[in-house]
Amino acid sequence: MSEENLEVVRRWWASFNEQGMPSLDLCDEQVEVRNPPAFPVRGSYYGHEGVRQWRADVFDVIDDVSVEAEKLFDVGDGETVVMFLRLRGVGIYTRIPIDETWAAVWTIRDAKLVHAQGYISRREALEAAGLSE
Repeated sequence: MSEENLEVVRRWWASFNEQGMPSLDLCDEQVEVRNPPAFPVRGSYYGHEGVRQWRADVFDVIDDVSVEAEKLFDVGDGETVVMFLRLRGVGIYTRIPIDETWAAVWTIRDAKLVHAQGYISRREALEAAGLSE
């Protein structure tokens, strides 16, 4: 199961990078995506419509956006994945290049994303998942 969960997360970001939209087939109908408060795109998004809105909000503030999965961890509980990511793009209004690292904790059930919580700090994400650096 753990490799399957890692693959769901990889495929989610691959579809985001390749098509500009995460695959909704990988999302539970009640999915929740939560960004950290310090992100340019803030708040929580619910369901498939929420994922669409999250994507629109990201593209409203960042141009040429891509997200690279730098490292993935299976927590070992059968449903939790921690991911270290790198966001690249250009600010829509400032035209300043963006190259930021961040992290996320994902909950996967039945090969579907149920919950994703973003963190500015990789350490915070590991602690939230019950791991340490």
